[in-house]
Amino acid sequence: MSDWIFITGGAQRIGKAIAEHFHHNNWNVIIHYRNSEKEAIELKQKLNSVRENSFEIIKADLDDSASVEVLCKKVLEISPNLKAIINNASTFYPKEISEIEEEDWSALLSSNLKAPMFICKFLGERLKKNTGSIVNITDIYAESGLARYATYTAAKAGLLNMTKSLASELAPEVLVNSVAPGVILWDVGNEPDEEKKEEILKKVPLRRMGSVEDIVMMVDYLVTKNSYMTGRNINVDGGKSLG
Repeated sequence: MSDWIFITGGAQRIGKAIAEHFHHNNWNVIIHYRNSEKEAIELKQKLNSVRENSFEIIKADLDDSASVEVLCKKVLEISPNLKAIINNASTFYPKEISEIEEEDWSALLSSNLKAPMFICKFLGERLKKNTGSIVNITDIYAESGLARYATYTAAKAGLLNMTKSLASELAPEVLVNSVAPGVILWDVGNEPDEEKKEEILKKVPLRRMGSVEDIVMMVDYLVTKNSYMTGRNINVDGGKSLG
């Protein structure tokens, strides 16, 4: 019987790449999605054509507490041998401090911090039973901050510290770590022009973007190979966080 992995925000971008990688390596996969229904359905059809009944999709609004609880109940029903959770889903947009509204605070905190916390609450006992892993996708700016993204980076900083706290609380059965991407993908709908991209990459010691595959390989290590590291945040950023 194949092990199951649950990935939030798994229909596009980094989440999709993680889902495809684990499925290719004979894991059964559940992804959560919110708005990307077309992409989620297409991915399910594609991967279930390779291995029948090995890929499930669940729609949920991570801003809504009741929706998160229902999501987790469905995950538990589908996957008795759940072995890994990847908290990947993230709301991300700029907002200057003078423009922040309550709805921004709620939206950015819900997907980036509150939902991961309650997902771990509802699924944690199953992972303890199965001696599994949790990987939270944070951000290199969780530690340094970023102008115009105060709410987002505050949420990711909370996720980083939640990682450390849960690593202690869920030990020794569950390993809990986080991965902080650097310049991997440009922001959809807010992509900088070529001059700005060049300026950004000059601040990366390796002088280039990373790839989605760099994140996938780190997540793979933490889930399938790691046995003695917990409570750690790993920057995958080409050295950008060195300053």
